[in-house]
Amino acid sequence: MRILIVVLSLLIVVPSMAQKGKKRPKSRKTIVDNNKPTVAELMFENMLSSIRKVVIIDSVVVAKDEFLSRIPLSPESGKLEDNGQGASFRNDFIDKKYFSRRDTAGFSKIYVSDRLAGQWTEPQELSTIGNADYPFLMADGTTLYFAGKGDASLGGYDIFVTRYDSEDGSLLEPQNIGLPFNSFDNDYLYAEDETDSIAWLVTDRNQPEGMVCIYTILPNGSRSYDISELSDERLRGLARISSIKDTWGDMAERNAALKRLAHNDGNGNGAENGNSISFIVNDKLTYTSVNQFKSPSSTSEFKRLQIIVRELGDDDRILKELRERYASASRSARIKMSDEIIKLEQKIMKREKEKRVLEKSIRNTENILTK
Repeated sequence: MRILIVVLSLLIVVPSMAQKGKKRPKSRKTIVDNNKPTVAELMFENMLSSIRKVVIIDSVVVAKDEFLSRIPLSPESGKLEDNGQGASFRNDFIDKKYFSRRDTAGFSKIYVSDRLAGQWTEPQELSTIGNADYPFLMADGTTLYFAGKGDASLGGYDIFVTRYDSEDGSLLEPQNIGLPFNSFDNDYLYAEDETDSIAWLVTDRNQPEGMVCIYTILPNGSRSYDISELSDERLRGLARISSIKDTWGDMAERNAALKRLAHNDGNGNGAENGNSISFIVNDKLTYTSVNQFKSPSSTSEFKRLQIIVRELGDDDRILKELRERYASASRSARIKMSDEIIKLEQKIMKREKEKRVLEKSIRNTENILTK
């Protein structure tokens, strides 16, 4: 009996001692990795591989509240204005305008209005765009640039582009236009004058409070740098626009662009109001001014013709550069360049055909009206 009592006592004591000896797990400390890149930094790294190749011919620093009046657009490219709540843009025919205004929550929205029978229609919000400002519509009437804030921005405002769907007229999903146009700061406006092949980028990167920098740019379509030819330091410098001189290549091209700017008086009015032309209508008639066109459709088609002619000149120059680089390139580089050359040749052929069709259409219309 005594043995049974001892055994029972041990069974009771041993588990009790085990419970006392058992250690509680320590709570884990949350480790914060301060070196982990942010979402914006990861976006920047992804954009580096497709940084656009542009020539920045000039820059000027101005007060933020006056930069819209400092963009010397030609009349054919429309007009930018400050509407008190944001920016406004109207096209050259003065029949369509885009503008921004703030809602009750303080968010900036972009609206569009058309001029019909001398009256502006009720503004319609471009709801797919979101928090946005500084709209600019290209001369093609379908490509819209604007500054937007959101998850797809590197920081503050970024420049985005969207296009109208030719089938149903809806806006396609906006795309961030990447580097070097956007930065971790505010990038407010991208405007392009297709008449003079000059564009402007407005940003507050590296600027004191209340000031912005207006970069004057020679756009190069969708051309990107061959990053295999650039050091990491140079690539990042180009992405951040550390020095505009780093973008200069052909000085003759830059000087020609500066002359075109000098030809413009800053209000979109050239020495001859941008109307001096030379267009052969027939063997006996050559137009020397856009004001001579009898049909509004001819005027519109001629503006499109001017853009195509300028694009053809740019593409021919780029094709020549590619062919010269191809001659001394490595085998791997040649494979990549071959695709670029073929695509560019096909683009030029298509543009040449468009040019001939437009010229024929204009001549047919004007010959009928001048009889």
